[in-house]
Amino acid sequence: MPLDYTQPDGPTIELAVSRVKSTGEAVASLFVDPGGPGGSAVDYAKAADRIVSPDVLAHYDVVGVDPRGVGRSEPVRCMTDKQIDVLLAADGTPDSPAEVRGIVDDSRLPGIGCLEVGGPVYEHMGTVDAARDLDIARAAVGDETFNYLGKSYGTMLGATYAELFPDRVGRMVLDGVLPANLDLVEVTKGQADAFEVAVHDFVADCLSHDDCPLSGTEVAGVEQLQQWFLGLDGRPLKVGDRELNETLAAYAVLSYLYFP
Repeated sequence: MPLDYTQPDGPTIELAVSRVKSTGEAVASLFVDPGGPGGSAVDYAKAADRIVSPDVLAHYDVVGVDPRGVGRSEPVRCMTDKQIDVLLAADGTPDSPAEVRGIVDDSRLPGIGCLEVGGPVYEHMGTVDAARDLDIARAAVGDETFNYLGKSYGTMLGATYAELFPDRVGRMVLDGVLPANLDLVEVTKGQADAFEVAVHDFVADCLSHDDCPLSGTEVAGVEQLQQWFLGLDGRPLKVGDRELNETLAAYAVLSYLYFP
């Protein structure tokens, strides 16, 4: 692909692509993207038998293209493992001006790192670039129209493609739409509201099992989880040469609420 679409004859980059062949006679390709941004579409496509129905898989080759800078597509790595650890452990519930300054400083790490070590790919890995890449991939597999399943951020990628190439859109499913007009605060608030529902569902399910470490009603169980988080804020647990603090514990719980 062109590194810079304003210079189509300039430097190029290579993108990773995976394809799961249809179980029957394919009528076309179905491109997929799990979102993120940063999720691997190559890996997602390999799970085709779990993300589309047998009927769909019988008629479509499922194709995943890792977006530029992501996964196996000349990935941009902006931070060291140590820096990532610092960022993930940053106090998400600051109680003092010093803690507020600390999380503001830590939040700058990705941007500073990308500017320093991101290289030329980092300067050309926006959603529009990724959508243009998908159109080249569509042509490469020989499809006249672009069939697509996008989830979460993948919906923005699909909507951007449709805006750029409306005459080439085939069948498109955008699941869990991320509106392009939301700012970071609004997106974060929406996720928080959804996680609140999910954690109540989790606690209700936990209480239905004999080995659940929580007790009482659903509301009581959620409060017990909250108190555990709060306790870790001032008294992190020692785990080897690291500490489990409130932020890391909450991050772990939220991460697993994504999955059964």
